[in-house]
Amino acid sequence: MILHGVIVVVLVFLLYRQVGHGRAFLFWVAWAFKLGMGIALGLVYQYYYSANDTWLFFQDAVKLADLARTDFQHYLQFLFTNESSDPLLPELANTQVRSLFLVKILSLVAWIGSDNYWVCVYYFSFLSFAAAWHLYTTVARLIPDSNSASALAFLFFPSVVFWSAGLVKETLALAGIYFIAATFLHIMKTNRVSGWQLILTGLSLWISWNLKYYWTAVLMAVVITSLIIHFLRVKITSLNKHPILGWLVLFLILSLAVSVLHPNFYPDRFLHVLVSNHQDYLKISRPDNLIHYYNLQASWWSVAINTPWALISGIFRPWLGEAGGLTGWAAAIENLVLLILVLALAFKKQWQTTRKMLLFSVLVYIFLLAVFLALSTPNLGTLSRYRVGFLPFLVFIITYRNPLLGYLTRRLPFGND
Repeated sequence: MILHGVIVVVLVFLLYRQVGHGRAFLFWVAWAFKLGMGIALGLVYQYYYSANDTWLFFQDAVKLADLARTDFQHYLQFLFTNESSDPLLPELANTQVRSLFLVKILSLVAWIGSDNYWVCVYYFSFLSFAAAWHLYTTVARLIPDSNSASALAFLFFPSVVFWSAGLVKETLALAGIYFIAATFLHIMKTNRVSGWQLILTGLSLWISWNLKYYWTAVLMAVVITSLIIHFLRVKITSLNKHPILGWLVLFLILSLAVSVLHPNFYPDRFLHVLVSNHQDYLKISRPDNLIHYYNLQASWWSVAINTPWALISGIFRPWLGEAGGLTGWAAAIENLVLLILVLALAFKKQWQTTRKMLLFSVLVYIFLLAVFLALSTPNLGTLSRYRVGFLPFLVFIITYRNPLLGYLTRRLPFGND
């Protein structure tokens, strides 16, 4: 364990040498916070939660790592072929496709890390931190006066860091989302992309799709739409008059195209899957830990009626008055902070922006994920974890040039943009 700790520290130091110069204090504090949250997640699952997701992932990964040591050919076959008839599969706790994908990746780390849970946390936290730091520096470099908002959103917002630091699907999925977002911003700013960026983005897309396909599908629809409109505006000048309208039309077309990529996105199945997931959570959740909707049905009219409440609940609940337990109170306090930051925007003196289409595209991503996650996952505890797919982007938007944040960060060591 000590050896792997040294290896990870060396990796972090090399990352710092490459991309951290000029931000030493911020870099090392953010890394320590990420690693600490990864350890905290493991401890919370070990001693607090009854559902031991992260430890079950690890136990399954250890079984695969043992297989790699005794029968490497069988291990490779399990990793890269259809394993539905494999005799090892019934011995695993996680056989659902996305969970098994994580277990396979984790087994490689467990094999290297001598089957030590905390060593695996070291490496997962490093990958997550590298992705977060990459997006933070990209945003801070390309968007003026964004250092503080970007740091808070991608490096320090508690629930985002907590749910993307340990041995859970969100860690690698959000890392993939971050790399895709960083490449998207780079292209929008420079109109070009390097080979290594394409390779990392392709790998990120593959990982995030296999772990959180709904995050990735919405993000890619937004990204591709924005890039097409961005380049078409140079050749079709009429688009410059109504770029948002053109964006919406193209987005609807691409969304229909994306709907064929996964059975749950088929137009005739999407709403039924959403309501079915909703009903499943109703059966296993306490009434006081649920978002209650008005007669939610598998129809667009029903979804439209419930959308405002889903949006509010997906972003700001649980309230302080409905929180319960350690994690519930932590989520409620964080949501109160979000609400205060939103209200503080009323004191913002300047609202002009030269990036209207970029802002609009990010808002669409946040809106769609917030609404449909809240509708399909009405359990407030589970939703607090799932919403990290959009939460850092929301935090960035509401904190960028936020009067309250500006006042506070001027008093912090890294507050000067």
